[in-house]
Amino acid sequence: MNTTKDTGLKRTSAKAGLSLFLAIVSLLFLAPLLYIFLNSFKQPNEIFQSGAKILPQNWTIANYGESFKGSFGTFFANSAVITVVGVLIVVVVSSLAGYGFAKLKFPGSSLVFSSIIATLTIPLVILLTPLFIMENSLGLLNTRLGLILPNVAVCLPFCILIMHANFAGIPRDIEESAEVDGASRWRRFLIIMLPLTKNGLILVTVYSTYTIWGEYMFAKALALNPPAMPLTVGLTLLKGEVWQYGVLAAVITIAVLPPTIIFIVFQRYIVQGVAQGAIKG
Repeated sequence: MNTTKDTGLKRTSAKAGLSLFLAIVSLLFLAPLLYIFLNSFKQPNEIFQSGAKILPQNWTIANYGESFKGSFGTFFANSAVITVVGVLIVVVVSSLAGYGFAKLKFPGSSLVFSSIIATLTIPLVILLTPLFIMENSLGLLNTRLGLILPNVAVCLPFCILIMHANFAGIPRDIEESAEVDGASRWRRFLIIMLPLTKNGLILVTVYSTYTIWGEYMFAKALALNPPAMPLTVGLTLLKGEVWQYGVLAAVITIAVLPPTIIFIVFQRYIVQGVAQGAIKG
């Protein structure tokens, strides 16, 4: 009995120690963001005064109103459109491709699937020059479509891999039963198969949102005019445009808010989607 009790106490102590360690590490990562968030509610003179405190002494939301008076609104709108449209395309295409490669075997399907996954090993930087030349010849430079298409191409290989693994994990008997009942291929896909891959769909959505929203390299090379820039590139210009650090803190807070909300809402599904893909893939 004592041995069992001692073992239980050791496990509890180990879990408590691990939780404390993870809490400290999390705090270290969150401290800069928390500092910026609190500064966004401070008045300009309070940020630089001697002996400034962490919490604002006089809370204000004026910085958030000022942030949209410059070019920030345009940058934010560009990022929002590029991300929403890009994510929708990625979810639709990766779902169709994942289902096709997992359930509709055709001659050479394994080779095509392997070729798509192999593109994950290609350094993206070597694509910049060909992409610039291609989009320049097609008139896509400094356009939202010119940023949506490269971002979709970057996200698709990994997302197809995730959706393929999720569809492959669904027993064939489920779809065959629906086929016996007279359901068409499209109906089986939309009504039966797709809902069963909910975790994979959420993982694809979160991954593509983070990737497209935070993408910098393509945006820097393909969006040369400020009105066409997304938020990641536009923020580098706001350093000179917004000299008030409270306003700049508000801009940064708004910029990180959308992906943070998405992660908080869907975090429990992300682990399930990764685990399912790892087991079945």
